[in-house]
Amino acid sequence: MLQTEETSQPAQLAAKFINLTSRHIFLTGKAGTGKTTFLRNLISLTHKKAVIVAPTGIAAINAAGVTIHSLFQLPFGTFLPKVLPTGDVKEYQHYNTPKSIIRHLSMNATKRRILLDLELLIIDEVSMLRADLLDAIDTVLRYIRKSNTNFGGVQLLFIGDLHQLPPVVKNDEWNLLSAIYKSAFFFDAIALEKNPPVYIELEKIYRQADETFIHLLNNLRNNQVTEQDIALLKTFYKENYKPILTDNYITLTTHNHKADTLNKKSLDELQGKSYFYKAVIDKEFAESAFPAEKNLELKVGAQVMFIKNDPTGEQRFFNGKIAVVKKLSDEAIEVLPDGAKYTLTLENYTWKNIKYTANKTTNEIEEQVIGTFTQFPLKLAWAITVHKSQGLTFDKAIVDIGDAFAPGQIYVALSRLRSMNGLILTSLISNRGIRQDQNVTFFARTKELQEDLSVQIKKESDAFLKHSLLQSFNFTVLDNYVYEHVFSYTKDEKRSTKQTHLPWAVKLQQDLMALKVNADKFLKQIERLFVADHAESLALLLERTTAAENYFNPQLQAISDAIFELIEVVKTQKQTKEFLAELIDMEVMFFEQFKKIKKAKAMLEAANQQRELTKEEVMALYTSAKREEQIKTAYTLANKEEFKPPGEDIYSRIRAAKNDKTLKVPKEDTKEITLNLFKEGKNITQIAAERKMTIGTIEGHLAFFVAKQEIKASDIVPANRLKEIMQTIAKLKSVKLNEVRDALGKSYGFGEIKIGIAAHLAEGN
Repeated sequence: MLQTEETSQPAQLAAKFINLTSRHIFLTGKAGTGKTTFLRNLISLTHKKAVIVAPTGIAAINAAGVTIHSLFQLPFGTFLPKVLPTGDVKEYQHYNTPKSIIRHLSMNATKRRILLDLELLIIDEVSMLRADLLDAIDTVLRYIRKSNTNFGGVQLLFIGDLHQLPPVVKNDEWNLLSAIYKSAFFFDAIALEKNPPVYIELEKIYRQADETFIHLLNNLRNNQVTEQDIALLKTFYKENYKPILTDNYITLTTHNHKADTLNKKSLDELQGKSYFYKAVIDKEFAESAFPAEKNLELKVGAQVMFIKNDPTGEQRFFNGKIAVVKKLSDEAIEVLPDGAKYTLTLENYTWKNIKYTANKTTNEIEEQVIGTFTQFPLKLAWAITVHKSQGLTFDKAIVDIGDAFAPGQIYVALSRLRSMNGLILTSLISNRGIRQDQNVTFFARTKELQEDLSVQIKKESDAFLKHSLLQSFNFTVLDNYVYEHVFSYTKDEKRSTKQTHLPWAVKLQQDLMALKVNADKFLKQIERLFVADHAESLALLLERTTAAENYFNPQLQAISDAIFELIEVVKTQKQTKEFLAELIDMEVMFFEQFKKIKKAKAMLEAANQQRELTKEEVMALYTSAKREEQIKTAYTLANKEEFKPPGEDIYSRIRAAKNDKTLKVPKEDTKEITLNLFKEGKNITQIAAERKMTIGTIEGHLAFFVAKQEIKASDIVPANRLKEIMQTIAKLKSVKLNEVRDALGKSYGFGEIKIGIAAHLAEGN
């Protein structure tokens, strides 16, 4: 990854761990060490498909990401990865479990696609991330990606300073969580027990230059405050200090109401007319995530603070810079920044609320702006809470926080300052108030205990390269997907247009099976040829991979072309929109395999040249005017209406007929009803009777969930009969009902065989 001259070695190591390995990373650093700058650079340069999330709405807006709860569709409240004994839970205590989260998961096709293709999940402001929320993320990723590996195989980058604001856990929540977790901090999540993150700390401080102040902050942060430190802090104590309004001090306090009261009181003391500036909010922007005042009241002489860095790049001001209002009109605001000679006329700034979506052509993860908030980037700044001061820098501050405060918040308050010259304490701070959380102190020791990072990265990068190569030529997931697709042709041809295309689907399956046989052979070649840190081995492997790409990708391209051709045929037929959605989803699967092979070869080329692959290089691999035209055509119906597969957003529900203006209420999934009855302990005959459906229909419903590995085939079909069915399927290499039935004999019913086929698909045979 490209680095600036000022980027420290730890930042370079972190970038390499992200680009060259699959290890989870915890990137931390004292206040002012450049964590935010690192994040911005990372997103623009990494070749991995990445998204940014944060625990709160405001943190997500500031990080140019989304909230954890919105991306993963998680309910608020306590999450327990396992059910506690009944006696441990009081009647009033409610919590979520893996089953309840999955049962209520309502995720549209676009979001599923994003989570399926995700390679790197970045969690900013991780000090506030609770361990149970991280385990809930792990649950959703494993379920969506149908993978029992840690976080479904997604790499995580945690960014934040654990010595700052801690997770919020109520007492009754901790009564439940303490039965499972050592602490509420993210690093004690069950998901990280066997896969702890690499601990990397940014050390160069850009905010402070005063060595005495830096030493004090380090002691505060590391829970090593001395009597000399306490004595030093006492020299800045001024009881009941009241600044003159023009002194440009900002007061850091504990609660919103204290800050709001002080700001309002100070504004009222100013003479002159009030001007009001109303934010312009367009489309979706939650009030809880407003980055500035919705209605900003100002007077000439008001002390304000910039809440963004200068967007022009001229560095006229920065986030947290204090200024004084010099001139106001209905349309403009003129301010004089602290220490400046000349006034600035401000322009409105627009904050973006984004969501992640998948590019139709490349299927890459992209940001989509769904709402904006436009306002002058200012707020009244006689006072601010410590919580809202995170990430800001001040020259002068009055710290009014006392000693009855959460661990880490005193450090946050003091570390906002450039130097101690601008510090005034209005309450004495004792050792008791400074003490840090012991869990954080213990976790910080892992930095010293871990293996040398340069040694780790070499081993991890070799393993990652090998794994990427193997994944690229592993057609098992694709093969299972096509098997399941073929299995879905279950209706009579006279009642289903889709059914008439069964021969096409079977031919596709046969072509893929032949391709997979050769892919499996090449996987063995990779295993044999890959020798870590061996130039000749990598050169030979690149030669063989290039040949493999030249063999497999034209055939994958031909299959994609065939799917696009069928789409054009199906578009001319009636009642086929759901089938069209299935075909588009299947083409995406083939294209993803095509992309994996291209990227694996590019990674191998970069490794041979001892350099890192860039985002620009990867995006260039997928640029195709032909595919762009194919996708555009596929999504356009004969009447030029854009086709949208079932789901929400781009995959929104099937449009009603052109003349039908009524909005239909979606029906409850009939298969889910059957599944719930089955889980209640009812057998197939009982379910069929209760639902007034045929036994065959109920068997079809249950087969669907067997294929998805949500229930076991052995719970439905006797073990000896199930074994016979699956052996016959393997021998025939076919999942066609009639063929399997003919081979087994009439003593086997079609329902049993459906269950057996579903079990076969679930095993990936």
